[in-house]
Formats: sequence, structure tokens, C-alpha cells
Amino acid sequence: MKSGVHDSFDLSEEKRRILVVEDEPVNQEILKMLIGDSYEVLSAYNGQEAMELIRARHKTLSLVLLDLNLPDLHGLEVLRRMKGDPVLAGLPVIVMTADSEAEVESLTLGAIDFIPKPYPQQKVILARILRTIELSENRDILRWTERDHLTGLYNKEFFYHHAAQLDLYHKNASADAIFLNINRFHAINDRYGKSVGDEVLRRLAGSVREAVRENGGIVCRSEADSFLIYCPHRSDYGEILNRAGISIPGAGKGESRIRIRMGVYADVDKTLDLERRFDRAKMAAETVRGKFAGAIGMYSNAMRDAELLSDQLMEDFSAAIAEKQFRVYYQPKFDVRPNKPVLVSAEALVRWNHPALGMISPCVFVPLFEHNGLIRSLDQYVWAEAAAQIRRWKEQLDIALPVSVNVSRVDLLDPSLVENLKSILAANDLSSRELLLEITESAYTEDSNQMIETVCELRKNGFRIEMDDFGSGYSSLSMLSSLPIDALKLDMQFIRSAFREQKDTRLLEAMIQLADRFDVPTIAEGVETEEQMITLKIMGCDIIQGYYFSRPLPSEEFEVFLKEKRNATRPSGPVESGTDRDAPDSLHDPLTGLYNKNAFDILLQGIAHKQVTVLSAEVDHYAEIQREHGREYADRVISHVAGVLRKNFRRMDCIVRLREDKFVILLIHSGSTDRNRISSKIDRINEELREMPGELIPVALSVGVAFSDTDKTGGAVFRDADVALERRKEIRTKVLSRFLQE
Repeated sequence: MKSGVHDSFDLSEEKRRILVVEDEPVNQEILKMLIGDSYEVLSAYNGQEAMELIRARHKTLSLVLLDLNLPDLHGLEVLRRMKGDPVLAGLPVIVMTADSEAEVESLTLGAIDFIPKPYPQQKVILARILRTIELSENRDILRWTERDHLTGLYNKEFFYHHAAQLDLYHKNASADAIFLNINRFHAINDRYGKSVGDEVLRRLAGSVREAVRENGGIVCRSEADSFLIYCPHRSDYGEILNRAGISIPGAGKGESRIRIRMGVYADVDKTLDLERRFDRAKMAAETVRGKFAGAIGMYSNAMRDAELLSDQLMEDFSAAIAEKQFRVYYQPKFDVRPNKPVLVSAEALVRWNHPALGMISPCVFVPLFEHNGLIRSLDQYVWAEAAAQIRRWKEQLDIALPVSVNVSRVDLLDPSLVENLKSILAANDLSSRELLLEITESAYTEDSNQMIETVCELRKNGFRIEMDDFGSGYSSLSMLSSLPIDALKLDMQFIRSAFREQKDTRLLEAMIQLADRFDVPTIAEGVETEEQMITLKIMGCDIIQGYYFSRPLPSEEFEVFLKEKRNATRPSGPVESGTDRDAPDSLHDPLTGLYNKNAFDILLQGIAHKQVTVLSAEVDHYAEIQREHGREYADRVISHVAGVLRKNFRRMDCIVRLREDKFVILLIHSGSTDRNRISSKIDRINEELREMPGELIPVALSVGVAFSDTDKTGGAVFRDADVALERRKEIRTKVLSRFLQE
């Protein structure tokens, strides 16, 4: 090769390859002489040899010239075997024969043309060969464009074309649109490799094609692991599903069969376009996602009504935004770490007051708008409304209450997101700390790098990020250490599941403890009862939201709520509160603000299996103090003792005034290893009580301590603390008696 000169393919020099199957050597030579200048010729002298060559070279052969009178296999048998093999069936065949009666049978079996014997003129032979090859190649090109390359099924575009033809020629026949999908197909690829996944798709394609071919149905592969079937109406959908349940190749015994879900839109409305029909079938399949039994979903009238509603909502969306039909409601969030819950923020929740349909729940329209992208406009509307409301509260009530708003995955893909939010804040003279951003956990799992980058940019601009629905996906635990977030909001379903009839809060507690290890506060939503609120507090949950405190309120009602709570604290700070219930102080002692007996009963039930230290404490000589100085004086002493206790224990610890002079303190996540620290704390408390303010006389606490990690749980640890208290009082009495005697 000369320097700088490269070899190249010269397609003009490539000859198409033809196999001549002829047992007579003379005829072989004649044919080579006639066509050899135009084509590369391979030779076979009997049927068996021909089949071996065809199987080995079928990808490079353009044509087979087949003599019928062969010494072993008859030429018709060779033709029959070729057309019966899906791999070889597309290879064109020209039959060579002197028997004119065999021509019809040859054409019936799949031959394209025939050349009579004795051979006609060279130009006739070459013309027939060229026409056959060109027709075959054009057919292959067409097949390549209309077929899925992996499975051989129609692609979606040609499938819709053929389905439309079936409708045209069978206008009055009922038809079904069916959607098939492999459950968790990505797991097959991950576990067994892509080659096994491809083989699964090929086998499934073959099984489904055979299942519907019998009654004239057609099949296509519409997406990676999804298939569409259009067929005359039938009722044996289970048969299709059974035949589609193939085994995973090479998976061995056991659970090796793939699981299929099917959606059926039966007796389709042919006035709908085909894509809409299969959308309905897919919608039916979604109803059985994740179900092992009943993996066939049928499109129903209820789904049709929901679809019509969706269409109407999408059509009405623009007018709803322009006319402010969407209303923003607010639900308060309370910090429950103090004994008296403190209102620290609220969540903005959107409702649609439709002029014709009335109040529409967000669970109806939010998923719809998330799917079609309208959620972006709705979110921006809510952001602006919430920011304007925060400003009004500051101006009219002198209360600065942060509000959290939802940021969807679509919003995070918007390159102008940060600037849009900053613009809304500037228009309302707000800081980024006043508009909290709730981002669902699932948003981090899709395009996570881009999402995390966007969230980091938001935090750089001062926004606080709350991960919403924490625990609803599969990424929570593995991603927690690296996610840019400022708070975790526990999925409402976790709360409901944990407090069902068979109460089991272990998973909930583990998630709160995990968040605590990463120094991330937790927010629990959907809290409805006193038991749930106190149990969550014991677990270490920081902030609680739900009907226990208040339902979501329209802005005017929430303003009344704020005015009522503001009276308990300074105008522009966090708002202390009881609960928004008929008996707002049902859990708190009115004198000290500490938990009362009602709360203690709930704590007693929820403390089992928790690592806690229990302190049982009494004010020494309280009865004498009350008798000598009166009730009002004794109340002032108790109030001061309560303040000292509150000062010396953590916000997450629970302090209960059980009766007039008795207190119970629960130290959460504390055990016997803290014995010395707790003893020092008790000494420090008594030192402070010896220096009472004003005219109050010094007092002391007798304290009994018990630890749950010394084989005592539930009520036993409380009894042990009481026993320790009684021993402590006995010791004090003996010491005092001995002192007086001396």
C-alpha cells in the first residue's frame, strides 16, 4: 500500500451471491456461464447439501435457483423446509423445472418465479433473476422499516396503519385494544444481563403473536417492555396472559417466570383514534400494577368518566388560573419538642373551586397536571399567592410565619426556577427563609444529579428545602447522607400504617432516629390523635402537622387561627398554642404548662420497647408548705419547680405533672450508661431550688430513677422509679430524724 492511501469499500464491485441447486454438472456449468459475469455463484448438487449451505450462508445469499428433480430431497421438499423456517423463509427462490404442472405447486409453496428447462435465452434468465432479487430487497427494506428489529413484530407506526386497515375492512366487527407490560423488566436486565432480557422479549413476542394470530389479531412492540394487541373481540384474556407468562432463560427452577400485567379496552369505540384506544387499555393496566393476583385490568365506565373529567379539567385550566378559581389553604405546623407546642410554619395546599363542578380535591387534578406539565403553571400561581399572603400577615397581624410550598419535578427542570422564586420574593419584600420549599423524594430519584444540582443552587440562595413524602420510595436511606435538604417530612402513609389496629411504630421510629443521626429535623404530617402526637414526640419527631392541630384552612379562617394563637407570645415570634380542639388543654397542666395525667396515660402505652430513663420526683414537705402558706403560695412554688425542670432537661424529654407535688420525667433515648450524668443533673436541680426567688422558701426534690435497659419495659420502669423514690424518701426521713435527735 502506498503511503497516505487507504483501502475503501467499492460497492460497485460487490456481486450478489446466488446458490444454484442442480444435480447435473452440465447444467451447473451452463448456468455459471450464463450468470457468472453478473453474480457470484455457489453450487449444491443435492437437497441435503443445499440446506446446509442455505443455513450457513443465508445472510449473504440473494437468491436460490432450485432444480426440483434432486437425487435425495425433492426440490419441493427443500422449498417446503425453507419456507417453514422463520430464519430462511425470506430468502427468494426461483424454481427450475421442465414440468409445467409443478410450477403451480412451487408458487403455492412460496417460490417467486420459475425458469423452464431447457433454459431460455440468457437475457430472459438475467431479467428474471434481477427482478426477483430487487423485489425481495425492496420487500426487506420495507420490512426493516415496519418491523421492530429485536422481536420481528410491527413497530407502532405500521401497527396503527394495519389496525386502521382492519377497521376499514371490518367496520361492523367488534374489536379489543390490549396493552401488555412486563412487571419490573429492568430487574431482569440487571440480574441476568441484557442478552437474557432481549431473549425474554423475543420469546414473549412469539408467544403473544401465536396467541392472537388464530383469530386474526395483530401485535406490536410499542416500547422497551410493552406490547399492543389489536384483535377481534374475545373473552379469553386469561389465555393470552397464560401464554405470555414465559420462563426466564437460564434462570433455573423456582420463581423464574416473568410476570405480566394486561389492560383491556374491550369492544372499542371506533370513533376514537387508535392512540386514544390504547391509552385506555394502558390506563386499565395501571389499575393492576404491582398485583400478583388479578393481573388483568378492564377499562370501565368509571375510567371513562374519569377520562372525560380529566379532559374537562385540562380545557378549563387556563380560565381557572386567570379567574383565580384555585384557592390556597393553609395547614399549621407545630414544634412539639417543648411541652407546649409552638406554631412555627404552615403548608400551602391548593384547592380548585370550579364554577360548575364545585370544590375539587387536589388528589384529582394534581396528578393529572403533573403528567401533562400544567403543574408548572399551577405551582407558580401557588407560590405567588402564598408569598402575598405571608406579606399580608406581616403587615396586618405583625406575624412573620414561614409557609412551605410544593416544588414539582417539572419545576426542578426549569432553568429559570431560582430567578422566578427570587422575583416572587422581591415583589412581596420577603426573604428566602420565609418561603420554604417542599420537594418530593421521587424528584431526587429521576435525573438525580441535575435535581441535586438545582436544589444546591436554591440553598445557596437561602431557601430551606424540605423533602416531602420521605420513605415513599426506595432511595431514602441510601441517598440521605448526600441529599441537600434541611428537613424530612415523613410520608403520611407511614403514620397511618404505624398506628393501625395492630400498632407497630418500629419502622417509623427507626426513620426518625436515622434522620436525627444526620442532624436533620423530621416533620410528621397526617397526625390526627393525641396518642399519635405524643408517641411521635417520644420518638424524637420535631414538627407535627395534621388534623390534631387543625385541618387546612382558607386564608381568612387561618387568619382567625393566627389571631387566637398570637395571644400566647410576642407578636412577631413563634406562636405557642394548645390544640385546635374543643378541649385545647386536655394534655397540659393549666398551672405549669407541663403534660398532665391524660398525656401520662398515653405515654405509658407508647413507652414500651423504648430506651428511656424515668425520673419519679416529689417536692419534699409540700403538704406542710401548702398548709402553712396557703394554696396560692404553694402554686407559685410548683410553678418555679416546673420552670427549673424545664430548664434542665432537653426539649425532646417529656415532663409530666402527675399530681400536685409529683412530677415524672421521661428522658428519651437514655439508659443506664447515663447514670452519673443524671445524678449530677438532679444535684444541680436541687441546688437551684435552694435559691428560690423573692420570698419563696427553699425546697428540695426527692427523685427515684429507673432505666428501661435493665430488663424493665413499659409500666415496670415507672413502678421501679416509684420504688426508688420511696426508698429515697425513707433515707431522707431517717437522715432528718437522726439530725433532729442529735
